[in-house]
Amino acid sequence: MTEGGPAGSDAGEPEAGAAGSNAAAVPEAGAADADTATPEGGAGAEADDSGESGAGAEAETGAEAETGAEAGAEAGAEAGAGADRSDKSGKRVRVAVVGLGRVARHVHLPLLTGLERHFVVTAVCDSQPGYAEEVARGLGLGDSGVFHDTHSLFAGGEFDAVLLLTSGSHASLAADALRRGYPVFCEKPLAHTPEEAARVANAGGRLMLGYMKQYDPAVTEVLETLDPADIRHIDVCVLHPPERFPATDWVPAPASASPIHVGARTHWEYRAVQDSACHELALIRLLAGVAGLDVDSAVSWGARDGESGSLEFSGPLRQGRYTVRWHFLPDHPEYEERVRVHTEHRTYDLSFGNPYVFGADSGFERELLAFHALVTAGTPPLSGVAEGTADIRTALRVLAALGKSGTPA
Repeated sequence: MTEGGPAGSDAGEPEAGAAGSNAAAVPEAGAADADTATPEGGAGAEADDSGESGAGAEAETGAEAETGAEAGAEAGAEAGAGADRSDKSGKRVRVAVVGLGRVARHVHLPLLTGLERHFVVTAVCDSQPGYAEEVARGLGLGDSGVFHDTHSLFAGGEFDAVLLLTSGSHASLAADALRRGYPVFCEKPLAHTPEEAARVANAGGRLMLGYMKQYDPAVTEVLETLDPADIRHIDVCVLHPPERFPATDWVPAPASASPIHVGARTHWEYRAVQDSACHELALIRLLAGVAGLDVDSAVSWGARDGESGSLEFSGPLRQGRYTVRWHFLPDHPEYEERVRVHTEHRTYDLSFGNPYVFGADSGFERELLAFHALVTAGTPPLSGVAEGTADIRTALRVLAALGKSGTPA
């Protein structure tokens, strides 16, 4: 998303999909996205927007050196408390949904409607012609709940919190909403650069990142018995075809611009980590109980015809190591992911399928309930600004391990 720019429809993740929220835990014995710039105040439907100021080529060597963004997030939250618009009653939270593309329509809007005791959608926003009007009709909203840019949306009010379901960097929109006192649910990535993330931290307020796999019931079950000190190795393998959504009558508008990548995002490996493997980073952080991840080895291969290829990277944990293998496979029949946690005493085995095919009590539903708790009770989320910043720095460390720069060659 262009810094200071608008709200656009979530394009989903071509070549870099979300990790699934339909996992099964079985204990065993002992893309290239479309980073397109859009004009101020407007939004390109189905477009991943990018206007990064450019990530630096240097990646810190220590995972504990996650910059001042973490401290800034804590200090900013205190500074922004006086302007907090959160509904403290514990009743239904009025939400504004920004970005009305496939992920919003297939995932969040149906869940928000189903969680009617907790949420009510009172405003929708997308600059793609007809999107907001169509969704508003389906929700029974009047014209007062229809917006085509976030400037008028944020000025209009009539909601307690904001869901940012756009693609690309969310830094500008998130910072704007936070400065106005709105708690924010933010799809990944938080930002494209550490500098963008720091501006979000400095805005203060409450923000939750949409890492739904952290809230998956199977993951919760593993956490009940897993001791991070016992972890010998966390092994992650992702087989990623192009995204496949359930069939509907709705057809998204074509992207309005060709991909434009700047800074570190000129490298498909960086985009793969930011737009897809960030879900794996979030899960590894949660399972291992660490704030960030070092990277001491990385290799990539198989990219062709402008598409992503295969990426493998690894690094140390407190008592062991982790490895991530991520493969974009254009002709693979289905999304598959397996996460195996080997400990001193047992192996935990997590499997994830197509994230957009899920049942009741999914990670998607649980993360929305966690957002409700953040808004109404101030309950901290599993991932916020500090964690999103840590994942950006991990992506930079992957580039450094590959011997690639964060700026164009």
